[in-house]
Amino acid sequence: MNGREGAAPITPTAGGQLGVREVRTEADFAAVLELRRRVFGDEQRIVDAGVTDPEDERAFHALAALPVEEGALPVGTGRLLLNAGRQGEAQIAWVATLPEWRGRGIGSAVMRFLLAAADEAGASLVVLSAQTHALDFYHRLGFRPYGHRFMIRGIEHQWMARPRPGW
Repeated sequence: MNGREGAAPITPTAGGQLGVREVRTEADFAAVLELRRRVFGDEQRIVDAGVTDPEDERAFHALAALPVEEGALPVGTGRLLLNAGRQGEAQIAWVATLPEWRGRGIGSAVMRFLLAAADEAGASLVVLSAQTHALDFYHRLGFRPYGHRFMIRGIEHQWMARPRPGW
């Protein structure tokens, strides 16, 4: 997967511009795991201790950060797995934004970054398992629901898919 640096037009309150980049270092991946732990562990209680899974090693990870005096403040993340299904579809998972930074375009910036990577790689379809409170968010990004809703640790989810633009 080709690396890329990206920026999304948001109005950050901490000053500066949000940067979204591919995770390439152990420090960046540690930041991803900390974001996952805080959102999916501490806040939502979906995971206990495990915020990694076997697919992490072969996946493309995005990290969103805001510039601060000390360097960068990680605020959002997401993961893209290419060739995740029998028909070569890509899958997005582990999309998270810290609660205090939600509603500022960070999740959208991460998703646009991951979708651009999927499109660049030639994925004809991108799927994800959305928490149902976020269905409108994913719908605005071109995803449509399919199948039945299901529960994961008390949170309702819905499979969604987005075909590659122009297909």
